[in-house]
Amino acid sequence: MLAEYRRHGMEGLRSTIEERSSAAKRRLQYAIVNAEGHVLIGESYLAEFAATSTARPKIVPRSNGEDATDQILVGSTALANGLTLVVADNLESVEDVEDVVLNGFFIALGLALVLGLAAGTLFTRSLLKRVDHVSRTAEAIIAGDLSQRIALTGSGDDFDRLSATLNTMLDRIADLLESLRQVSSDIAHDLRTPLTHLRQRLESAKARACSPVDYQRAIDQAIENADQLLETFSALLRIAQIEAGARRASFRLVDLEEVMRTVADAYEPTIEDGGRALELQLADELPIHGDRELLIQLFSNLMENALRHTPTKTRIVLRGFHSRGTVIAEVSDDGPGIPEPERDRVFRRFYRLERSRTTAGNGLGLSLVAAVTDLHQAVIELSDSKPGLKITLRFPDASSGTGAGRENGLAVSCVSHSE
Repeated sequence: MLAEYRRHGMEGLRSTIEERSSAAKRRLQYAIVNAEGHVLIGESYLAEFAATSTARPKIVPRSNGEDATDQILVGSTALANGLTLVVADNLESVEDVEDVVLNGFFIALGLALVLGLAAGTLFTRSLLKRVDHVSRTAEAIIAGDLSQRIALTGSGDDFDRLSATLNTMLDRIADLLESLRQVSSDIAHDLRTPLTHLRQRLESAKARACSPVDYQRAIDQAIENADQLLETFSALLRIAQIEAGARRASFRLVDLEEVMRTVADAYEPTIEDGGRALELQLADELPIHGDRELLIQLFSNLMENALRHTPTKTRIVLRGFHSRGTVIAEVSDDGPGIPEPERDRVFRRFYRLERSRTTAGNGLGLSLVAAVTDLHQAVIELSDSKPGLKITLRFPDASSGTGAGRENGLAVSCVSHSE
């Protein structure tokens, strides 16, 4: 407006004010006030704001005028000849916008509260329903029904993943309890026979022995039977210790080739005396992380198993090599083997094939092998050697993949046999 005044003078300013005041929709209002306080043109109620010239507009209360509103934004500046230009901004539209925004906010807040309460109620009911199902499943398991599992909704959410984890844990617990029942039953069944024989021999010696030699013979037999029982319990304790993972703290870098060669050297004379042949096919350096003493026990048990259950002229082969990031150890023979339906059962404690019940042993050798294998996070497989049995052990390779793919290069390091 001042620019208009400077270019066209008072007549130009008056014309501009008349033009803008006649507009149908207008927020700004104008007035020119003389020195006596009379409005020459524009809104008469603006006369009261001409007395004080202000460089910056300010919000002031409005007390008169046809379109009275609570407040206006007003500014004034002096012109020539004692005239004053007053410009005001009617804040009614701003207040209307504020009212709309405020009303919209309260409506949105109300809808958000209603929807939040509804969603919260539905979510809480769903959550409580699932928690209740978990509680009822736990109560059923506590009551003795170990077959109960937590139902999954299939949504794949955190609750479903937690339920799947709990179901896996329950499966593991059920397997352990079943194994415990089986072990208890097997112990009661397999130890009852030697204890009965021990008692019968002692009773027979008490009733029939007539000389110190008879008593000495009875005592020697009793000591032999007691030693067999102690050996069985020692094997059970070793298996329990291994399954508890207590030996994992002593794991070191072990060369499986050296372990297998050590066991082969120890059993070579026995194999020769039994009319069997031993062959080694071992790659150089088969590094794994493990317990050397337990690994020697593992392969010793496998060699004992081969010696006890194979006839003379059987060929026993120890083979070790790298394959795709794993170290593979194989113990195979061309003996009678194990029927396929029996292969998963031979790792159970005290389990023995019918044809093996007349041979020495307590049925714990392969159970200890399985425990040591699990401790080393290895995989054991029984397969047909065509003929005979092949036992394959797959250990994680500790050479950081340097041995991957080195299946060739095996050396036949030892062949011994006796006709």
